[in-house]
Amino acid sequence: MSLQFVFGPSGGGKSYYLYEKIIEEAKKDRTKDFLLIVPEQFTMQTQKELVERSKNHAIMNIDVLSFERLAFRVFDELGMYQIRILEETGKNLILRRLTEEYGDSMSVLGSNLKKMGYVSEIKSLISEFMQYQITPEDIEAWCEDEDNAWSFRLKMKDILVIYRKFLEYLEGSYITSEEVLEECAKTAGRSVMLKDCNLIFDGFTGFTPVQVNLLKTLFPMTDRVWAAVTLDKRVDPFCVTGMQELFHMSQKMVRTLLELADEAKCEVLEPIWVEDGRQYRYGNAKALLHLEENLFRSSLKAYPKEQEEIQIQSCQNRKEELEFAAATISRMVREEDYRYRDFAIVSGAAADYANYVKEIFEAYGIPYFIDEKKTILFHPFIEFLRASLEMVEEDFSYESVMRYFRSGLSRQSTEEIDRLENYILATGIRGYRKWNHVFEKCPAGYCEETLEELNQIRSDFMECAGVFREVLAKKKTTVKEKTTVLYQFITAHEVEEKLRKMQAGFEEEKDFATAKEYEQIYGIVMDLLDKIVDLLGDERFDITEYADVLDAGFEAAKVGVIPPGYDCVVLGDIERTRLDDIRVLFFAGVNDGIIPKAAAAGGILSGFDREHLLEKDIQLAPTPRERAFIQKFYLYLNMTKPKEHLILSYSRVDSEGKAIRPSYLIGQIKKMYPQIKVQEAFDRSMTIATPKSSMSYFLQGLLAQREQHGLHMEETAGKDWEALAHWYLENKDWAEPIYHLIDASYMQYHAKKLPGDLIHEIYGKVLESSVTRLERYAACACAHYLQYGLGLSERQMQDFTPADFGNVFHFAIESFSKSLRKEGLTWKDLEEEDSRRLEEHSFEESLERNRLLEEYDTKKSQFMIGQMKRVYHRTIETLREQVKRGKFRPEGYELVFSAANHLDAAQFVLNEEERMHLRGRIDRMDTYTTNEKVYVKIIDYKTGNTSFQLLNLYHGLQLQLVVYLNAALEVTAKKYPQKTAVPAGIFYYHVDDPYAEGRAEMSEEEIGEEILQRLKLDGIVNSEEDVWRAMDTEMESESHVIPVKLKKDGTISATSKTLSETAFSNVGAFATEKIKELGNGMLGGNIAAEPYLLDSKSGCDYCAYRSICGFDAKIPGYHYHELEKNLKDNLGTDMQVMSRNPGLVINDIRPVITGNITDDPATG
Repeated sequence: MSLQFVFGPSGGGKSYYLYEKIIEEAKKDRTKDFLLIVPEQFTMQTQKELVERSKNHAIMNIDVLSFERLAFRVFDELGMYQIRILEETGKNLILRRLTEEYGDSMSVLGSNLKKMGYVSEIKSLISEFMQYQITPEDIEAWCEDEDNAWSFRLKMKDILVIYRKFLEYLEGSYITSEEVLEECAKTAGRSVMLKDCNLIFDGFTGFTPVQVNLLKTLFPMTDRVWAAVTLDKRVDPFCVTGMQELFHMSQKMVRTLLELADEAKCEVLEPIWVEDGRQYRYGNAKALLHLEENLFRSSLKAYPKEQEEIQIQSCQNRKEELEFAAATISRMVREEDYRYRDFAIVSGAAADYANYVKEIFEAYGIPYFIDEKKTILFHPFIEFLRASLEMVEEDFSYESVMRYFRSGLSRQSTEEIDRLENYILATGIRGYRKWNHVFEKCPAGYCEETLEELNQIRSDFMECAGVFREVLAKKKTTVKEKTTVLYQFITAHEVEEKLRKMQAGFEEEKDFATAKEYEQIYGIVMDLLDKIVDLLGDERFDITEYADVLDAGFEAAKVGVIPPGYDCVVLGDIERTRLDDIRVLFFAGVNDGIIPKAAAAGGILSGFDREHLLEKDIQLAPTPRERAFIQKFYLYLNMTKPKEHLILSYSRVDSEGKAIRPSYLIGQIKKMYPQIKVQEAFDRSMTIATPKSSMSYFLQGLLAQREQHGLHMEETAGKDWEALAHWYLENKDWAEPIYHLIDASYMQYHAKKLPGDLIHEIYGKVLESSVTRLERYAACACAHYLQYGLGLSERQMQDFTPADFGNVFHFAIESFSKSLRKEGLTWKDLEEEDSRRLEEHSFEESLERNRLLEEYDTKKSQFMIGQMKRVYHRTIETLREQVKRGKFRPEGYELVFSAANHLDAAQFVLNEEERMHLRGRIDRMDTYTTNEKVYVKIIDYKTGNTSFQLLNLYHGLQLQLVVYLNAALEVTAKKYPQKTAVPAGIFYYHVDDPYAEGRAEMSEEEIGEEILQRLKLDGIVNSEEDVWRAMDTEMESESHVIPVKLKKDGTISATSKTLSETAFSNVGAFATEKIKELGNGMLGGNIAAEPYLLDSKSGCDYCAYRSICGFDAKIPGYHYHELEKNLKDNLGTDMQVMSRNPGLVINDIRPVITGNITDDPATG
């Protein structure tokens, strides 16, 4: 028995020496076994290397194993097939079950158990305890130790509950992967294979307690133990220095092996120091040799010469770092003697960089392999399973059903799913009950034939989903029964076959890594289902618990992928990835927070907890402080791997655009190489490598061409760009798409008009219109044409919309008013009790009429109805108070007018052969009658925040109130022929239930006045004193009913919104001419995509057609129709001309449009 150390620095040739030695020894004695033990992730690479080194490419009595594989080899030899190993996925399943059962008794951790990933945190901690041989009794002692912090003791009490229950659950049935080595230690003594074998350890930086425990058994059985240890010859291998020293871990490992040798009375041979390999590795790169000798050493020496082996590149962001690496690799492979396998990229944040690899490396045509284990959580198959369970759990909600359909593995085609989604959105199909019944509703645009097709799709879906739900929804069914039905559901969908087809598709696209994932995923899921039945088969879970258990399994499962080919660039993590025979290494992300890696936030055991336990000689996984020093060692190992070039890069900004600093490592390299210069940017024009990677450069030049059209391309983009463009255009594979891009870059929009005969075919010669339609045209002619000409509309949605709110309130107020009249009551003398009764009745009647009670039976809808009821109550209360305070009385509600009423306000002659008819509905018309006049007030109920502006009227964007006033005056004049109909005001009432803002000690009356003030009518009032006094008889200095405020002398203040009777007349006449102008535009064929722009508002705001019209102000020809907003000089004149009223008093209108709506009565 002997122990042989092989010492040497990184790159010294330790592995080379060991492998050559054991191949030589194995040839001498074929009866002796040589077991080479390496970390799990290195087994395949090491075995490949040994086979290549062996003369006949065969290794008969040499085995490459990890500790776990060694244990299983022993179990196989001894016939221990009955051992059942619980893997990580199984642990998650059991722990999820135990946390569901005992979570309520956990005072600290219980509230976190539902969080995604928290069960995995508990699993990791329990695995760590088992790996470091921490027993429940040890944890119980921690809980009783009053030296420990109270919060720590509470956490450990919670963990103790789960830890004990976990071990009880496994007892006699399973052992965990951490216990595999313990079991091996108990039985290894009976192994013939291990007797007198040679054990060789390579690639280790230390051993865990369970590994040490196994080594105690193995040492006395072996003939010789070989151990390769990374050490500098200037360091004493047998003296353990502080953890801050670079080779601290190596020294600890040597001490551990010496203690094991001493205990086994094993001879320790003279160490072998190997350094010759450095001349092989760094023979042509003296600067890299200098790096190995000085990096992280206390006696750092500066390199005296200029050198090219080590470079530092500063990039804008992570994506640019990878672009730089890809461009450099591509250039070196093309111009120098390099293969892709000669390059590697490592980072402390490999997962973040991996997000950009596919896009960038495929553009450069570089084969690559990302060395990582991927989670399966976001795979389509897993999404299909989770969505299917969610369907049952949420009783076939819209979201869960569509999640299932959109997983890509349902039995319906994409077209069928689209049609089905449109229908269920339009009809509000929600819940299993509705899905299980034949679709009967036929919304607008659907026919019986379409409905029949949709029912066939529904029937096919429910054929599987119905049986699936029946079993899973039952609480009394066992896990085995649920899993069986889930498996049947999977097979009914032919998932395995679909995944094979997807795999074949990825293989055709040469995406072999993704193809491998799809090859493995079905087997992983089947294994998981087997484990669930095996571990929890007789348990009875409800659907939520069952879904949680499955989620825990999915969370733990990982897909491992091997390199798809030999000649590829490897991208990996500085701690996980093994690099061999690398000529050029890119070290990306050398930023603070990555190097050194920031301490991980969270975790059940904090860094402080770990430091505290370490002080008590309780060994667990490294503390954050230890991790920082360990990372230094991994940095040393990685940075000394390349033979020829080491290129470090860092970003200046992170993914959020925030500035970030380079790592301390950059400073260290600068000290070691004083003449090194940080490269701030790389010349992209010199790195053009493939048609794909050059495309961004081509597009940039094309953009410059467009912005400076008229100049020769050489002047705008340069000769390199010109050469690239010619290459594309002369290449048959690229010419067509490039011509399309060039055409697109010079595209211009030309507004066209439709010919008259086509317009008449679409609209007719008599244009049936509404105010809303006119306003739409004024906002954008194209949007008007798409909506009213082509009849395009957004897909129907059965959900609460602003229109629903408006319809309910309009009808409810109308119903309330009719009930008043029917019962002989008025707004003015209405008592509170009668008001409440009528209010309740009218609201319910409105809901029924609008079918809201039937259609919207969800909890959200019930909440919205409750909100509407509260707002409606406030509306009735406010309207009652407003009517009580004035002399005006409601004359009519929901008054419909159209050309059929023979109103001049509803019919317009556009030219000799074209006419326009208007129709509309006035929410409420109030009147106040004197001996000679009838004053007319128009009120329109709004559920939004619309405010009336005459500037918007001038541009045709807000015609409604004035058009309604014109119609109302005409109707009133016919009703009262002996009196003069006079405009009193036009108003919006904003339906709302605002909060009162004021003092805490405000009385109920003061609160009521404050709310009344906030809900007062918004619009314009006739400036005649008798009129505005009649609207609010209680007004003193400021009205709480209308927008009028008085000065101290009793005259109207500048902030009031008033117009004289003459001005009202002129505004009405202007609106009439504006309507004709808009009508002529419609029938004139104008369909230009030219939305209005006024201040910050435009016709594109909230436009449903924006994705269709293609409007883009950056494209030549597209532009906004910029409306004038400062019209002091010409507005009155324009109105005068358009209203054809030579007697227009301009002073009456100018202040209104330009922001000061107050009218001077004297001028009026």
